[in-house]
Amino acid sequence: MQPVARLALLLILLTTSAHALMAPEFYRQARAEAAFHVQVAIDKVTPPAKSPGSCMVEGKVAEVFKDAGNKLPVGAPVSFSVACRREGEEAPIGGTMWTDTDALKSAKYIEVYLVPGVDGYAIAMWNSKIIAAPSKTPQFPVD
Repeated sequence: MQPVARLALLLILLTTSAHALMAPEFYRQARAEAAFHVQVAIDKVTPPAKSPGSCMVEGKVAEVFKDAGNKLPVGAPVSFSVACRREGEEAPIGGTMWTDTDALKSAKYIEVYLVPGVDGYAIAMWNSKIIAAPSKTPQFPVD
């Protein structure tokens, strides 16, 4: 990256809100490039020992919108971590899009964009959304 581009990116990061310090196009690009886009029926949420942190979500695929290599069909078990924090808790400054821990613990479904991770799957740049129920069309589209 050229010095001018680095400086411009740094200025963007320093002048935007603490909850989403990257330009929206970075998150949109991550959604577009993610290998998997699914809705998941949540079976279990394990909050972090110290918050803010990562909540581990375990569940089964309820709907599939994108599946590179047919690895996540409907009914397949899946687990991934979601950046979570409790309401009112200060979060570290950065590009992380935080999910409320209590809302996630009580959620039945979540829509996520996933990429292959070290131990299974990881959310593509925090692109997840708690949803009320699965649907035949995305509730959290790329655009």
